[in-house]
Amino acid sequence: MEQGSGKESPEEFFLEEQELLARYRENVQKDLTLQVLSEEYKLLGSKYDILLRQTLKLMRIGDSNQRRLIKTQNELQEANHKLEVTYKNLKSLSQIGKILTATFDTKEIVSIINKYINKIMDLDILTIGIYEEEKNVIKYKSLMINHEFVPSMVSEDLSEDNFSSRCVKDQTDIIINDIQTEAPEFMPKMKRLWDAQTLSMVYIPLTVQEHLIGILSVQSYETNAYNENKINILRTLASYIAIAIDNANAYKDISKKNKQLNEHIEKIRTLNDQLEIEMSKSEKLLLNILPSTIAERLKKGESVISDYFPEASVLFADIAGFTKMSAKMASQEKLVDILNEIFTTFDNVTNKFNLEKIKTIGDCFMVAGGIPAPSDDHLERILDASLEMIKVFSFIKKELNIDVSLRIGVNVGPIVAGVIGKNKFVYDLWGDTVNTASRMESNGMSGRINCSIYVYEKLHDKYHFEDRGELEVKGKGPMRMFFLNGKK
Repeated sequence: MEQGSGKESPEEFFLEEQELLARYRENVQKDLTLQVLSEEYKLLGSKYDILLRQTLKLMRIGDSNQRRLIKTQNELQEANHKLEVTYKNLKSLSQIGKILTATFDTKEIVSIINKYINKIMDLDILTIGIYEEEKNVIKYKSLMINHEFVPSMVSEDLSEDNFSSRCVKDQTDIIINDIQTEAPEFMPKMKRLWDAQTLSMVYIPLTVQEHLIGILSVQSYETNAYNENKINILRTLASYIAIAIDNANAYKDISKKNKQLNEHIEKIRTLNDQLEIEMSKSEKLLLNILPSTIAERLKKGESVISDYFPEASVLFADIAGFTKMSAKMASQEKLVDILNEIFTTFDNVTNKFNLEKIKTIGDCFMVAGGIPAPSDDHLERILDASLEMIKVFSFIKKELNIDVSLRIGVNVGPIVAGVIGKNKFVYDLWGDTVNTASRMESNGMSGRINCSIYVYEKLHDKYHFEDRGELEVKGKGPMRMFFLNGKK
C-alpha cells in the first residue's frame, strides 16, 4: 500500500509473530536440552517460518494487484469522462451542423461557429475564406477578431506561397503550433493580413464532393493552442461549413436565376400584352376587311377560299354628284370627313340587318346578303337595309348641307365568293348576279332603289314595287326593272 494511506504493510501486519519466532530460535540455541527435546517444535517453527514468508509474499502480490486495479479504475474513469465529453461534443456538433446547413448567410455561419467554439477552445481569430475560381484567390470576407466582426479586405492569391495556397494545393490541413519556430518567414505577412500577433493556427480546406468551396481558419495569440481533439472538432465543423456555404451559393444562384426568370417572364408578359393588343388590332382590322368566318378559315391555314352560293343578294349604293362636289370643295379633309360620315352610317345599317359589307369603291358602297352564311331571308333584309339607307342619307344630306343624292341597285341570284390576294386580302363576289346589281344601280335614279325582275318575282307579295318596264342596259340588252317603294 502507498505510504501515508493509514494502512499497515505486510511486514508490519506480522510483526508480533516474527518477534515471537525470533525469541523461540534464540532460546533453542541457548538451551541444548530444549534443542533435543523440541525437534518437533523446531520443525514446526521452520514450517511456521515458511508459512509466514509465503503469506507475506501473497500479501505483497495482493497489494501490487490492488494498486494496479486502482490505477486501471482511475484510467477507466478518466476514459469514461473523455468519452462523455466527446459524446457531448458530438451531440453539440450535430446540432450545430443542422443549424449551419440551414443557414444561407456566411456572416451568420461565422457567428454561429464562434459562439460554439468559444466554449471549447481559445480563439482569437476566426475567418472563412471563399474560393473565387476565376480570380484564383481566397477572399476572407467574414472575419471575427476577439469575437467581434471586423471589416475585412483580406485576400490571398493562390498562385503565391502562403498558408492558403498550401492548404488548397495539398488539399490538407495546415497546422502551425508556433509560427516563430515553424514558419518565421510568414510572420510579417500574417501581421499585415490580420493586424495581430498570431502564434498558432489551423487552416482547413472546405470541400463538397472534392469541389473546393473555401477555407476555415482559426488562430490564437498563444502557442500550441490546438490539440488533436480540438482539430478533430474543427474538421467536423469544416464539413458542415462546406455544405452550408455550398447550399448558400446554390441558393444565391437559384435566387439570381429566379430573379432573371421573373424578369424574363415579366418581359414576356409585357410582350404578350403588347402582342395581344396588336393581335386585337389586327383582328379588328381583319374583321373590317373579311367576314369573321372567312377570317377564321384563313387563320386555320386555308390558302384558297372560293365558295359557290346558289342564291345571294347584292346591293350597290352610289353617291351621285359626289365627284362634282369634290371638285368644287377646297378642303380635302372635309371631303373625306363627309364620305366617312356617310359610309359609317351605312356600316351601322349593314350591321343592323346582319348583312355583309363587301367593299367601298370610291363613292360606291357594296353590300351582300346570304353570304358567307346562307339564309332564307337575306333578300328581305337587304331590301329593308336599302330603304333604311335612303332614309338616313336624307338626314345626313340635310345635316351636312351637301348637294348630292343616293342611288341604289339590288339584284339576287347565284354568285361565287372568295378571298383574293396574299398580302392584302380582299373578300369579293363574282358572277352575273353581281354585274346585274351594278347595272341596276347605274341605271337607277337619285333617291330611288332600282331592282331587277328577279327581286320583284321573289318579294312582290311583301313589298311595293313600281314597274319601270324594259330598259336598255349596256352589255346586257333590254332588262325589266322595278323601283322599290316600301314594305307592304
